[in-house]
Amino acid sequence: PEMSKRPYDVNSIDNVSRAVEDLSEGSDCMNVPMFHISCVTGDGIDLLQKLFFSLPKRRRHSQKNKRKFEFLVEEIFDIPGVGAVVSGFVNAGELSVGPNSVVYVGPTDDGSFVQTVATSAHIARLNTTHVTSGQSATLALSLGEELRGKLRPGMVVLQDSPTSTMQFDAEICVLQGEKTTIREPHQAFVHILNVRQTAVARDIELVHQHQTPESDPAQQPGDSSSSSEDEDEYSNKEVYSNKENVVLQSGSRAKVRFEFTQRPEYVRPGMRMLFRDGRVRGVGLVTSVPKIATSA
Repeated sequence: PEMSKRPYDVNSIDNVSRAVEDLSEGSDCMNVPMFHISCVTGDGIDLLQKLFFSLPKRRRHSQKNKRKFEFLVEEIFDIPGVGAVVSGFVNAGELSVGPNSVVYVGPTDDGSFVQTVATSAHIARLNTTHVTSGQSATLALSLGEELRGKLRPGMVVLQDSPTSTMQFDAEICVLQGEKTTIREPHQAFVHILNVRQTAVARDIELVHQHQTPESDPAQQPGDSSSSSEDEDEYSNKEVYSNKENVVLQSGSRAKVRFEFTQRPEYVRPGMRMLFRDGRVRGVGLVTSVPKIATSA
């Protein structure tokens, strides 16, 4: 009653269509579908599956085909007769593999990228010559045995202009942190797409909120499909306080410069991030990368 939602039973295909329309409206919808299912008899499971397959996609990766190729490395394999194989997600762009498909994989521990050739690709265990954004795929890379040992999850495969950095600036929002304060130099474990590493908050500026709901980084903390257009959301919408004795608590918003503690990573403006440390949880958006970056 406090949420002013009206539940209704879904017991037919027509009700499933109505439920899809209601869920597509998001939080503005006042109707809540209820499914009565049984894992013993199987009743209602077909309707629930119909709903799942009918829901619209939250991310439209087809809109990122025009961007530069960006492949997020999640797993590494060394297959006899093939060599180094990386498995991951095509976050942007397109790539046609073959003997002339030159790519850069990295960054390595020293921040550099390795030039190599993407000789072949597989999608769902089927051989293909072309991969595009929104697909999970594997790429076979022409690397020597010494270079194979440098591969690790969290790397990227790019076609041109690879850079890595130890520092980045982000606009963050502290979601959770009861009886916990954040101040310089606070350490937290940072997730940026496939990057996972401890980072230190070197510079913190409080933000007085003058944001619209669309620019709130806390609305979609798990969205990994943000483009460079996200950078414009924060322009001319905040007023910063002075930097002295800044303390962040639950609900605070700030502009923070983070520095990785172990090795450089590939980070670009527009990437969404999540950080955690004990009971502290927060989300944010990478706004810029200092020009003191390492180039291949």
